[in-house]
Amino acid sequence: MSWGPGVSAVIIVLVGLVAGTITIVVRRTAPRLGSVDPAPWSATLSYVATAYGIVIGFSILYLFGAYAGARSAVGDEATSIGTAFEEVQLFDEAAPDVQHALICYARAASAYDWPAMQEGTSAPEVDDAYADLVASLGQAQEPPQGTFGPATATNVLVQIGSISTARETRLVAATTVLPVLLWALVLGGGLLVVALIFAVTLPAARRTQSVLVGLAASFTTVLVLLVAALNSPFSAGSGRVSPALIDQTTVSMEQSAPEIAGRPCPASGG
Repeated sequence: MSWGPGVSAVIIVLVGLVAGTITIVVRRTAPRLGSVDPAPWSATLSYVATAYGIVIGFSILYLFGAYAGARSAVGDEATSIGTAFEEVQLFDEAAPDVQHALICYARAASAYDWPAMQEGTSAPEVDDAYADLVASLGQAQEPPQGTFGPATATNVLVQIGSISTARETRLVAATTVLPVLLWALVLGGGLLVVALIFAVTLPAARRTQSVLVGLAASFTTVLVLLVAALNSPFSAGSGRVSPALIDQTTVSMEQSAPEIAGRPCPASGG
């Protein structure tokens, strides 16, 4: 799901209005419902609402770990790309090739991995770009000279490895989805809670009951949309995990080395 805040707000309001309208229609077509004793339903509502809250809480905790890890991984990935780009300048002759490979990887990650992760997969173009990045390091026959040369060479290798680790973290997050059984509980439980609230509020006036049921339906929809957003963290929309930090790093590298950035990338063909 890739709904933005505006669309989500419309959905929440519409669900509330529909639930309220259905309540009024049912009460008008079955006026005797107003005399039903809601006491037996109150205990059931208490149990179901508590259980539903637990299901929602577990679903959020289950998905939020991967979501938070993915957001952190994107920042780590962008930092590692930028750090390696700066430090590899000490490699002299091999520096342009490694820097070009870093630019190409960053471009591929943003252009190919995000659409693929929305489908729960990875992009082979990014795999190839990372392989080219590792291969470019093989052209550096000797470590940089100077007191900090060997340490710099080691750190560049560490940063390249960190890029792969961060990418794996966000790929794992892309494949972490809510099981079908939990989705059934989230959706079915929400409907049951709203239905029980309808039963418990039967003694109220029709308009009052309509408002209460509508508010309950809207709030339940908010919870369902929250779970849906965490279930698809790489979709477009507010609060989702985006490649913005990687894009910013890419722009910085391109501005720092425009001639290198002008060379075509194998993965994108340009």
